[in-house]
Amino acid sequence: MDIKVAIMDEKLIAQNIKEEIFRKEYERYFRILEEGLNKEPYKNLYWQKAQALYKSIDEDNRNNLREFVKMIMIETITELLAYVDGIATFNEQEYPFELFCNGTKVSGSLQEHLLMEIEEGQ
Repeated sequence: MDIKVAIMDEKLIAQNIKEEIFRKEYERYFRILEEGLNKEPYKNLYWQKAQALYKSIDEDNRNNLREFVKMIMIETITELLAYVDGIATFNEQEYPFELFCNGTKVSGSLQEHLLMEIEEGQ
């Protein structure tokens, strides 16, 4: 049995971030909220609040909420990648971050690749 191992480069990392974080997690959050419309309140306090909010708004505003959450996810992850890429640094940081995979540098353009992946998917 041949197992193919992908060599992780910036483009592949961006594709995986898009799939695993943006698509799967985004869908999971809203699946849980949809399932919660006809259930007892969730036990987790944060999910209870999200469930109450989601129940209180109409379908148009649920769609608006979905778009807003998507925007927050995109901006948060791409801002984090700016630090990983070395584009942004913290005040006390002397040298920019670099991300390596199996001894190969895989940062520098992660943010750019992810934004291109997201743009292609819209």
